Amino acid sequence: MNFRAKLFSCLIPVMLSGCVADYGESGPETGDAGTGVSVPVWYATDRARIDGAGDGVPGYGDGRGEMTHGVADVRLPPVHVAGRLEEPALASAGVVADPRWHVYVELARSLPREAFVGELRAALDGSDSRGILLYIHGYNTGFGRSVRRAGQLAHDVDYDGVAMAFTWPSAGNVGGYLADLNNADWAVAHLAETLLLLARDAGAERIDLIAHSMGSRLLIQALDRLARGRAVTDPPLFREVIFAAPDVDSDIFAAAVARLRPLVGRFTLYVSGGDVALATSRRLAGDHPRAGESGRGMVVMADLDTVDASAVGDDLFGHEYFGESAPVLNDIRLLLRDGAGAAERPRLERAFHLGRSYWRLLPPAAPGT
Repeated sequence: MNFRAKLFSCLIPVMLSGCVADYGESGPETGDAGTGVSVPVWYATDRARIDGAGDGVPGYGDGRGEMTHGVADVRLPPVHVAGRLEEPALASAGVVADPRWHVYVELARSLPREAFVGELRAALDGSDSRGILLYIHGYNTGFGRSVRRAGQLAHDVDYDGVAMAFTWPSAGNVGGYLADLNNADWAVAHLAETLLLLARDAGAERIDLIAHSMGSRLLIQALDRLARGRAVTDPPLFREVIFAAPDVDSDIFAAAVARLRPLVGRFTLYVSGGDVALATSRRLAGDHPRAGESGRGMVVMADLDTVDASAVGDDLFGHEYFGESAPVLNDIRLLLRDGAGAAERPRLERAFHLGRSYWRLLPPAAPGT
């Protein structure tokens, strides 16, 4: 078997796992949206604009483009269940969203940078915490899905600030793993620029970051850029940084957390022993453990709260649990909304790995117990 065939066969599990179809950038079918919830999601993207797309259509593809900014109105259906990003069952066949049942983008407006900052400041003025929750997506994720996930996350963790997504040019298809790796590295400077915009210009009192899978690789490199020239006595720029199932070499990840500690109030890492996507990535990387895996190579260190979610990840391939497991979302809610440390969150149990403590996230108690 030649290298290309071997690579394809290895990637099949990862393609199926996180690696969900995006039903595109179009709006929903015409119909009564009922009493669905609207979540404004601010965005920064370095994706190329789709020719002919105007306001009201998200209109960003998988090509590289100039940095643009805007705000999207993400609608959650009246039947929304926390921990679900409701999508058409046949999304890959081009079935469009139904507002009665699915999360969709109702409207997207691109904004010049100055107008973006002004409107973002106004939104922060109207929020309870003046906080920003920035989501950085992973592999095989289109613009539409990244924005929808950001809205669903902010809603389901009851975030009391504004939701935002940084959406880089993932190919958005199952065969694009290597292309996505390349584009994630290309987008580092743009994410660093976005983080600086939020820290210096937005007027936020706190900035929280959550990166998933390959997005963690992108975030680490962007934070490295921001750390250059900073003194260790400078105050942190970010309150909470959450790495969810990071597709990053565990040794590289541990070294990054140690050197980036002055930038961040607290680092949290969610790992799982049932993540098929990361198991495949590990095999492709010469069997070097990924930072999002529990087990022998699990990252447990000072200044990092490692949470093992193996017992509560209920998505089919164990890679999307950060947004689809109610216990994980509740744990993130307590972390972000209440500022609760790991020792204060009721479903976490202290455990030890190689003499160092980490936390196990326990499944919900059975009724009557």
